Amino acid sequence: MKDIKLTKKQENVLNYIKEYTAKHGFPPAVREIAKGVGLNSPSSVHSHIKRLEKNGFIKKTNSKFRTLEVVGINEFKTDETKAVKLNIYTGLNLKKTNETFDYPASRMPKNVEVFAYKLKDNLNEFKKDDILIISKEKTYNKFDELLLIENEQLTIKTLIDKKEIISNEYIIGKLIEFSRLF
Repeated sequence: MKDIKLTKKQENVLNYIKEYTAKHGFPPAVREIAKGVGLNSPSSVHSHIKRLEKNGFIKKTNSKFRTLEVVGINEFKTDETKAVKLNIYTGLNLKKTNETFDYPASRMPKNVEVFAYKLKDNLNEFKKDDILIISKEKTYNKFDELLLIENEQLTIKTLIDKKEIISNEYIIGKLIEFSRLF
């Protein structure tokens, strides 16, 4: 497992995002981060955010308001220290591995099956060995990102219209989060 070294400023930005999110229930705005870590320029905050996102520490959500989300466990959020062990599957045939993935209990969706899927190869913006957290739901909604098998290949497709899913596709489930192991 490769260890990503953060600069002191990147570490400060990440910790500020985690602490703020744990305290308020939503992430800080860029100007709040700048003020909180003592940076004068929002553009320098954007630069640190971009690097943290590239390295898999945070991700941007589709929300129009405060779009940052911490990837993995936020140690500042007390209920996130409780974890559920998810079985890890891999391959087109969803072969169960002997591994498990600790997923924060506070983020578990209700009334759906959730499992972890380990990539064998790079896929879109995801890299080999990334862990995708998948929920198996009865129906899927517009703009859900689906992990599916299409023409005997793994793919991720954003659902624009339910009619768009064609019969030669097998839906594995909805992508709800990912984790990059270093």
